Amino acid sequence: MGTRIEAAATAHRRGRLIGRGAIHLSDTAANRCLDHANHRAAELDLLINTGLYKDYNAAEPALASIIQDDIGANRGSPPRLGHHGTFSFDVLNGGCGVVTAAQLMDALVGHGAARLGLIVAADADPTPRTSRGFPFAPAGGALLIGRSVDASGFQRFALHTFAEHAPLFEAQLRWDPHAGLTRRGRNVLEVHEAPGFTACCVDRAAEATSHFLADATLTAADIDLVIASQYPRTFGSQVVHRLGIPTSHLPEVAAEFAGSHTAGPIAALEAAIASGQFGRARHTLFITVGAGLTVGLVLYRS
Repeated sequence: MGTRIEAAATAHRRGRLIGRGAIHLSDTAANRCLDHANHRAAELDLLINTGLYKDYNAAEPALASIIQDDIGANRGSPPRLGHHGTFSFDVLNGGCGVVTAAQLMDALVGHGAARLGLIVAADADPTPRTSRGFPFAPAGGALLIGRSVDASGFQRFALHTFAEHAPLFEAQLRWDPHAGLTRRGRNVLEVHEAPGFTACCVDRAAEATSHFLADATLTAADIDLVIASQYPRTFGSQVVHRLGIPTSHLPEVAAEFAGSHTAGPIAALEAAIASGQFGRARHTLFITVGAGLTVGLVLYRS
């Protein structure tokens, strides 16, 4: 028994409204995703958050537990008699977080430890007045995972980290004694991206994908749909061109999600579902990339 995608949904922010940070985007996307699949939050056995940047740079608690409470996924412990609880936790792997969470879901749901799981991802500038160089569009996404009773669903996963390229993209939280409205100091997020980051992402992703397809005894011609990271912004089109896959095999993602971070692959998947591309595709390839430099790959069969 394996796992399959039940539904996908996204949320984006209009303007820089207070109270519309990553948590709000996660909650909205999660509720929409459950609605799309006609499921209730109480049915969830597992909830994994992959969003990286927390509102106001908060350190604790795990965002997954906050999202679980917000959407009403079996609040409290232990669960009521005759009911089950929802196990929730964070997985932090940047732009490849959704792939990492999907692999965990495949192990837990696919092998019977859980029946229904939700992956949630969202990032927004945690402190817009003081953050420096934050490049990601505010966006959230949610992906509902259930059991597959046949050979369809997730087939293969791979994660590759190229530590020698880690300095190309770095994010640091440091104390600035002069920051804040009162000038009394606060934690400041600083993001630095080197000029060669995008090119390196494309090079390493194309290299890793070529080996991944060969190991699966597939070629680029066998891939009907590519779900790619939305950051770097031109990553998807560049990597499919390098692999020899037609750009028409990329879904058309709404402009609001261009440059989105952890939720980017979910935005692409939602667009593919809405257009019918996902339903028609026999082999779907997820290609994600992020700081580290890390490449995450998934092969999915409909």
